[in-house]
Amino acid sequence: MQTVAQPTIKAKFATVYDAPARIATVNGALYVLYDDGRIEPFAVEMAPFTVVLGDVATAETQAMWDRIGGGAAWICTHRTAGRS
Repeated sequence: MQTVAQPTIKAKFATVYDAPARIATVNGALYVLYDDGRIEPFAVEMAPFTVVLGDVATAETQAMWDRIGGGAAWICTHRTAGRS
């Protein structure tokens, strides 16, 4: 069996033309992955209509820890005193 190298992918949550999407760098090229399943190369003309919202890995990791911690409602209602 041979190990196949996976490309390093970095992704950001974004809106492109007011549509929710992710912008990903794959092998040095930028792609826009829309929530409806479309994937297209990022074009320079899209830049003025793009808002980068945050890192996908950071957001997904925090969401995972929130689920492990009992969910957002439980976390908000069970914070210890003295912490802000």
